[in-house]
Amino acid sequence: MREEFVSRKQVNLLIERIRKVEETNAAKELLVYMSNSFKKSNCSPHIMVVGAGSSYPATIFAKHALGQKLKMCIPTIEVVTPQTAIRVLTQFDWLNNVDLNPKYDLVIGFSYSGKTPNIKHVAEICSRKGTPFLLITGAEKSTLADLYHEHGNVKIISYYNEEDSTGKERSMVSMFSTLAPVIVFNDFCSCGKISENQESLIIGEKLAANLNIPKIAIAIKCCPVIHVFYEYDTLPTAVDIKSKFAESGIANVVLHEKKDLLSGHYAALYNQKFAAVINLTRYSSLRANSKKTYKNKYDKNLAAFLAKRCEEKSANYIEIGTDSFITTKWNLEAMSMLPYFITLIGEELGIDISKPLNPFPKQELLTIYNCKEDF
Repeated sequence: MREEFVSRKQVNLLIERIRKVEETNAAKELLVYMSNSFKKSNCSPHIMVVGAGSSYPATIFAKHALGQKLKMCIPTIEVVTPQTAIRVLTQFDWLNNVDLNPKYDLVIGFSYSGKTPNIKHVAEICSRKGTPFLLITGAEKSTLADLYHEHGNVKIISYYNEEDSTGKERSMVSMFSTLAPVIVFNDFCSCGKISENQESLIIGEKLAANLNIPKIAIAIKCCPVIHVFYEYDTLPTAVDIKSKFAESGIANVVLHEKKDLLSGHYAALYNQKFAAVINLTRYSSLRANSKKTYKNKYDKNLAAFLAKRCEEKSANYIEIGTDSFITTKWNLEAMSMLPYFITLIGEELGIDISKPLNPFPKQELLTIYNCKEDF
């Protein structure tokens, strides 16, 4: 354990920070807002959820949570990046003077800072079109507040807690800023109580501690490639794994939908070197002192195949999963593990994942970040 690393300090603050999120009214505000927006059980709302970077896993989680909570409405929910949202929302047939973009009943944007330029751009487009826009943020104040006062169709829900003395998260690899909106949406769909959210973090820490971190780190140092196998229900966790390894610069992650294995994706497991395979698994049962029971024969056979490929390649086979039958709860527990997992891997490699680049190429990156591309 590298106590001097900022990343270690950040991960140690997670439970306290999550507790402070739960003390806010963010989940209740979200519940009231969504209930007022979609009162009829047969309204079939069309919703766009927008996020980028470390917020993107939370947007996918939000899709699952909204699907569970609004199932009586039979919602159509799309998850997109800000660039895609801007393209879709501004489609126009200039020849025939026709607005081509589909009508959305609600657009939800995610921004931890509350001032992400492209999210603000999406909000501005929505405000001009009269499309309701909801911002989920960790900021005390957002630059979108002016839009709220001017147009009235922009709603801001913040999980900021002024009594949180831990301060802002300062890390290249997002931990709290990814988990906080996940907690808000988990509470929104009533899948867990406050105590269960904190329990999920404890479960996550234990799951990470049970892995052979030194062995995994050695393999990554030799060949920084990790294959992750997921299914629709476990996609939020898969994307979060990819995001954390990318932000830390520790390894390249390749995502595979499980059924794509038979579409030729098996070739990479035969022809290339890799450090590990992570198999995101939803067990039908997982009891102490008993064997894992997979949901079906395909999952069981896939696990055996992946384990064998790893053995023959001297790579690590890692199963991440619980037996929770609720999709949001499964992802909450799995995603709660990842901050501990990536921190431990970084420590083993001597990398403080809160600042993996030293020196940080600030000026070089600002030339790109500050470029306001005209979509």
